[in-house]
Amino acid sequence: METPRLIEPGAQNYMVQVLQTCHSNRVNIYLYVLNISVLALFLLVLAAILYYCHKRKLSPQEAYQKQLKEQDYILSKIRYYKEHQRNISSKASITGLPMTDPRPI
Repeated sequence: METPRLIEPGAQNYMVQVLQTCHSNRVNIYLYVLNISVLALFLLVLAAILYYCHKRKLSPQEAYQKQLKEQDYILSKIRYYKEHQRNISSKASITGLPMTDPRPI
């Protein structure tokens, strides 16, 4: 003898199919929302990086001032080195006379 059922087998199969369809639709919607969220986050980070790089870029006047400052620094180092060499060469001789090449020409 069969046990009594509350719904017919055809109705049960229909309900299982409907529930499976609802589940697949819900998973698809979640995937779309996740993909769009990741894309929006990526674009937001990219825009922030580009904005930061743009703001860090020097204006032409600032770049010119920086270049002048660097040139002044390099020239001061060259002057210091020449002065240092001059001091060394003047202290090398007791008389302070310039040194000559001891090799004959």
